[in-house]
Amino acid sequence: MAADEITEFLNEQATGVLCLSKERRAYGIPMSFAYDADEERAIMDLGFAEDSKKREFIETTDEVCLTVYEWDGPHDWTSVVLSGSFEPLSEDEIDDDVEAWYYRVAKDIDVAAGDVDLEWYELRAEELSGVALSE
Repeated sequence: MAADEITEFLNEQATGVLCLSKERRAYGIPMSFAYDADEERAIMDLGFAEDSKKREFIETTDEVCLTVYEWDGPHDWTSVVLSGSFEPLSEDEIDDDVEAWYYRVAKDIDVAAGDVDLEWYELRAEELSGVALSE
């Protein structure tokens, strides 16, 4: 896929699978995201429960990937993979406009605030690739 096709696809999607690793073990998590094409990054609002396996894997993963796909049949599908660094964002980096944009774009799960600790993260897309099949 061309770069503009990848950007268009990511702007139309809001969920993917975030892939992490620890000691040669992989861990994939369904994740809501919003793609910021200007900064080439995916922003995510992660929820962490006590003794979070997700946090444990994030702390040991040097490079993450987010796989975003749409499957309409064996001859009609699109898949995009973003790979790069995954870092927490400070409260200063998430202003009201960014937060409002994220919740407008991402399809987020409604979780009571008391159940999890919420933290903002960004995946800086150091590599983007996409493949589409449509017959």
